[in-house]
Amino acid sequence: MTRSTRTDASRRSFLRAVGGLAASAAIPHRSLPLVTSLAGLAALASQNSQAATTSGYKALVCLYLNGGSDTHNWVVPIDATGYAEYVSARGELAWAANRLQGITATGQAAGRSFGMPMELSPLRDLYEAGQAAVVANVGPLVRPITKAEYVAGMGVPAKLFSHNDQASTWQSLAPEGAPSGWGGRMGDILMSANAQPVFTAVSASGNAVFLSGSSVSQYQIGQEGPVLATSMNGGSVFNSSSAGAALQRAYAASTTDRLQTEYARVMQRGLSANAMLQTALSSVNVPAIPTTAIARVNASNTTLDQLSLARQLRVVLQMIAANQTLGMRRQVFMVQMGGFDTHANQMRDQPVQMAQVAQSINYFMTALNSLGLQNNVTLFTASDFGRTLLSNGAGSDHGWGSHHFVAGGAVKGKQILGNFPTTALGTATDIGSGRLLPSTGVTQLAGSLSGWMGLSPTEQQLVLPNLSSFGAGPALFA
Repeated sequence: MTRSTRTDASRRSFLRAVGGLAASAAIPHRSLPLVTSLAGLAALASQNSQAATTSGYKALVCLYLNGGSDTHNWVVPIDATGYAEYVSARGELAWAANRLQGITATGQAAGRSFGMPMELSPLRDLYEAGQAAVVANVGPLVRPITKAEYVAGMGVPAKLFSHNDQASTWQSLAPEGAPSGWGGRMGDILMSANAQPVFTAVSASGNAVFLSGSSVSQYQIGQEGPVLATSMNGGSVFNSSSAGAALQRAYAASTTDRLQTEYARVMQRGLSANAMLQTALSSVNVPAIPTTAIARVNASNTTLDQLSLARQLRVVLQMIAANQTLGMRRQVFMVQMGGFDTHANQMRDQPVQMAQVAQSINYFMTALNSLGLQNNVTLFTASDFGRTLLSNGAGSDHGWGSHHFVAGGAVKGKQILGNFPTTALGTATDIGSGRLLPSTGVTQLAGSLSGWMGLSPTEQQLVLPNLSSFGAGPALFA
């Protein structure tokens, strides 16, 4: 190794450590134990032995189900005892037995068996093919707690059952107002491995705290690709033929005004990134979204290629396919679908939502396989919270623990990880109305995913400050 190579490697290692330390400092200090602060200093002291592994290419994709998805109907116990408990707890929200397709359920107690509704058939097929797994009863936790501790108010996460706060807690491990998310904090550490750091954390669904970091800035992309400022090159801006040229002069001008200088710098960076990405995407070919007919909630049917979620996943797929052109080694993406706050009309809307999610994921995974990138990408679902087992008469209300899918060629699929709870009321995990106390923390799931992305144990602690309060995360990868 030449002196120059050693210097570059040391610089990258140092930047990762500093980025991780900054990420740690960005989380509210009330949630940071002393050991976490010391871990940041330790990262600086042990850069060479603790640096992230970033060989090859890997991408993590968060599919966020906005509103709090009732996943108690996505994976259902179908053994005689379990199904009877499920029907008793859910009432009119329970699926009929003939609508449930059995799945291989390794990882759970003998005698238990599970199924998925027919609308999830494409996702079930991925699961049975070993390319997807279920992580049972996941939710935000400060540390593992019991029902008695919950009742006593000990170790309870802040602002439970609040949409905004729990969406933020899933994405950042802190309530609304958090300055950074764990995807962005991963990006802080991993961005130095990328030739174009601007494309480290990418959202296809608008601004998201999940992708916010201390050093990394989330790049937002439209469903059709980067949004180009074509009007600056001779087009009309608000019916003015001269405005575009004026904007060009403003962005290129040299000035002593700090605010104007910084604004111009940010705009130039954005325009340059958009142009670079547009060129890179024009050189890749990815499979088209199928024109499969698909239902919409309370609207006329459409086709999969017109569905927002599928189109978000396609543009992510394009960026993944362009990883070599852009010189990328690590990327974190976010896509999103709304409509999961099912206080009413749940049994009308839920089958449609399930089919849309399952078919979109199936398109994405099938396309990755065709490109030979299935082992390089892991997709996981997330949502504000689970919902109550108990029906409110038309739907379900805000809950806590829920079940989530992780898909990808590197995933040890065909298994349910974690402790799948008894789907019944009044159990040791029911804190009221069938709100389930999570048995796996979001932090543990994030730990497993960040480990696959190449973060060292010390770096994982920086990204996930309360990680040391938990046991091992779900064994998602070989």
